[in-house]
Amino acid sequence: MELRAGENFELLEFQDGNVPFLSKIKSMGLREGKRFKVVMENGRVYLIKLDNTRIVLDKSLARHLKVKRI
Repeated sequence: MELRAGENFELLEFQDGNVPFLSKIKSMGLREGKRFKVVMENGRVYLIKLDNTRIVLDKSLARHLKVKRI
């Protein structure tokens, strides 16, 4: 699913468990069941708001996230 600025999503699962960035993403708080908002889309990255944190997520890494729009 394509992430779009201004929309809210829930992370259902990571589609590829062998991707090296997963431990980094999880340490920043993005885990299964968490809800987040895409604040901005800019070129190759998304700026997402997760709880009280803002995270910059590369679009190539975002492809590995299975999300649903809420």
